[in-house]
Amino acid sequence: MLRAIPAALFVVAVASASIRHAATASTADKHPLVTVHAREYAFVAPASITAGTTTFRLVNDGKEPHQISIVQLAKGKTLADFVAAAKANQPTPWAVGVGGPNTAGPRQTIDATVTLDAGNYLLLCWVPSPGSPVPHLVKGMIQPLTVHAASGVAQAGASTSYISEAAPDVHLELFDYGFRFSKPLTAGKHTIHVMNNATQEHEAVMMKLAPGKTMKDADAWFESGMKGPSPITPEPGMAGLGKGRTATFTTNLTPGHYGIICYIPDAKDGKPHAMHGMVQEFTVAAR
Repeated sequence: MLRAIPAALFVVAVASASIRHAATASTADKHPLVTVHAREYAFVAPASITAGTTTFRLVNDGKEPHQISIVQLAKGKTLADFVAAAKANQPTPWAVGVGGPNTAGPRQTIDATVTLDAGNYLLLCWVPSPGSPVPHLVKGMIQPLTVHAASGVAQAGASTSYISEAAPDVHLELFDYGFRFSKPLTAGKHTIHVMNNATQEHEAVMMKLAPGKTMKDADAWFESGMKGPSPITPEPGMAGLGKGRTATFTTNLTPGHYGIICYIPDAKDGKPHAMHGMVQEFTVAAR
């Protein structure tokens, strides 16, 4: 969420090193569950997991919103390389967004399911604090994650939690520059399948608007450094997905007016995709 970061801080041009065309699930499925706790300003997460389709559960123990943006690093690249490139204001085409839970408000818990190949990854939080454009990752919310190939042999003493995920009932397409839901969203629980059919990375930041407020009010509030009463409530969404990538997230919507937006900087001009029109309002009706 809120990856509207001044170019002097970061320019992250992400290109897809591998494209995952995942088939859309039609039935409920069971996945390993990885629980990550977030606070100001750190993650409590495992150092390594096994490759495959995995549900990441973000438990926000902090007082500010947080996210988990999962980024896959090209072979040979490390956390140190990513930090060095960011400090030098250099693009990172070798870092690919693969999704993650986006965004949990204070004391909120949200889930997102992604498929990870073996390799090196980073867990990032791009959310800034009120009154500051600096993303939380600069303050320490950046952590390496090693994904090992599945061996097929259970290790003695290993304990893995699993979660059953409902089949997707809504599909969300990301494109340059917009969002397309397969059907209008209604109040209640949904499993939303997200596919990025665009030429560059996009995210789905979801928020519920306060009565009488619009996305213009939300934008003005962000531009002010988040001063004063918030016109929005964070809702579960999907962190950055590279070209051709898919993932799912779960949400429980209440009736009201909502917004969805992408704040990722454009690969060509560095402006947030929202400034290219990647912002949309919609109403969630009672069932």
